Amino acid sequence: MAYAYSSRRPRKGRSPSTPAAPIAQAPSGALINAVLAYADIQLDMGGGKLMLRMSAERMADPVIRQPLGREAARLGEISVIWDEREDQIFRIIDSAQGRGHLAVVEPPPIDEPVFELTPAALEYLEAHRDAV
Repeated sequence: MAYAYSSRRPRKGRSPSTPAAPIAQAPSGALINAVLAYADIQLDMGGGKLMLRMSAERMADPVIRQPLGREAARLGEISVIWDEREDQIFRIIDSAQGRGHLAVVEPPPIDEPVFELTPAALEYLEAHRDAV
């Protein structure tokens, strides 16, 4: 016996479901190795970690682009955080996952620890300034 209703047909008065967003491929090992080998931007993140990236000039090099093929277009989207203490990859950052292009910003130099004195500490210092 044939059924008159099929669950595959869209129902009247109801909009069809929205298609799923395309899933971005994870970066391949070859892409990560290219960033590790040819990165010319190294940002010290502290704690023995470096962020490795490639500049636009370096990404345009045919020696780097040719082995990667179509995936070479993603070189600017990948950053590798390298742990100098452990000599291993700490994290891979892929900006193609909808977060836009990662901006390269130099962290501010820190010569001394930054702290703020409380009002009580300022009063104490003022009261004992002449004692030293």
